[in-house]
Amino acid sequence: MSEIAKSSLSHSDREQDEQESETEKNPAVLGCLATFGSVLVTCVLLYLNATIVMAMVSFLNSLLPVPLRKPQTMQFLLFLLPVLMVVAQWMMIDFARSRLHR
Repeated sequence: MSEIAKSSLSHSDREQDEQESETEKNPAVLGCLATFGSVLVTCVLLYLNATIVMAMVSFLNSLLPVPLRKPQTMQFLLFLLPVLMVVAQWMMIDFARSRLHR
């Protein structure tokens, strides 16, 4: 291998090592990535939960008592239940991570 190729290879290796060490040294980057991941997981869970709740409410609409069939009550349930499900799911995720981390 020629000296030029060796020097360019070692130069690119040094740049890559510097970039990796900057990422490891900068906790803000890791914190932003963790936050972005949490937001992404929460959005996916909310979407899935809302789909499940919408299907359940549509299915059980005829079985619900008359006061629960009001549009205001239905809208309240469609907004509240997916959020409560996300909170419960994050609690389960935290519990599982704490058990598996040990």
